[in-house]
Amino acid sequence: MPTKLNYSFDELMAERYFTKRVTRAKNMYHGGLDADGKWIPPRSLHRIDAINAWTGRLTDEGHPSKVLFLEDLPDTFFPNAPQAKHLLRNGATGAMSGILTLIGVVEGFGNVGLKMFPRDPLQPMFVEDLDGTCMAHLDPLFAAHGHDEAGSDYKGFHECGHDEMWYNIRDAALDNPPVPDDVFKGIPFSPPPGYAGQATPSGDAKNKNAFAGPLAEGIPPSLDMLVQAMMSLLAIELIAYTTFNWASDVLSDSTCSKDPEFAARSVGYIADDETIHVSYLQCALSEMRCRTVIGENGQKLSGQIIIDEAVERARANQSGLRIDRVMKYRMKEIEQELAAHADGDKLLEEFRALGPMPEMAA
Repeated sequence: MPTKLNYSFDELMAERYFTKRVTRAKNMYHGGLDADGKWIPPRSLHRIDAINAWTGRLTDEGHPSKVLFLEDLPDTFFPNAPQAKHLLRNGATGAMSGILTLIGVVEGFGNVGLKMFPRDPLQPMFVEDLDGTCMAHLDPLFAAHGHDEAGSDYKGFHECGHDEMWYNIRDAALDNPPVPDDVFKGIPFSPPPGYAGQATPSGDAKNKNAFAGPLAEGIPPSLDMLVQAMMSLLAIELIAYTTFNWASDVLSDSTCSKDPEFAARSVGYIADDETIHVSYLQCALSEMRCRTVIGENGQKLSGQIIIDEAVERARANQSGLRIDRVMKYRMKEIEQELAAHADGDKLLEEFRALGPMPEMAA
């Protein structure tokens, strides 16, 4: 029987059967559990099989199926696990609560950003036939991805996406810590266009999302914007695995987590969902890389040159000043919390001895 390569919008949004749903404090997660208690990601009745089929087709045709690798990107988290555990074991939960809250905020950004991705038909921009490709199914894949990140309504109930799942992880692990409004003010990264939530960027983080110019001379503007946006999103999704590993280590430790079992399971659920996102982004961008783009004046452009340039820009964007700004923001929050702690000086000295740190905040 031939491998199925074409799917309708509804098929790629369809749910599998859930034996049980996961809830906390009346918050119901998207996805669910099978009869053995294993996590079933949302909208996965056909989505995973479809991505595997498109990826397999690339491999069968002798093309790479990945364009960006985790080892190309920063692989450390600050504060590291020993530093984070040190804070929590000594009752310094404020900065850690803020970090977990902002992880959720960034997850919510994903849905807003995906809605801004260009939706122009891709076939007129490529020489080769796009039938039966991941590229031909980006509309439903983007829609499913957005719901994964920021939740949706299902059969009359609201389902928590990754943003609210992180808030539930925070509340379970840190015993419902207070979340002051100012945690959303002056954050070290700029929300995407169209964002209408509480988060506001610091002065030096504003307007840092602009692209550096076209990836190739003559590339159709909508394709240029799409490729750069998808590659940037892929880099963020890959770096998230470092966050998952850190959070799983810290929040599964009963000496610093109120509900280690629930917190660790929930982090694992999100990681399973994100694997779907990484897989389809890798596949679609790999398909573009092995094809020929039709330029604005009808000239033929190498997909490989375009995608490889996008890779280099994404790697550069995830290092340097941007990362330094985030690390210094976290350090400042930790310093401020420990300054009000009875043993703050001692705890800060011990914190410093547990791993590398950014420069001290002014």
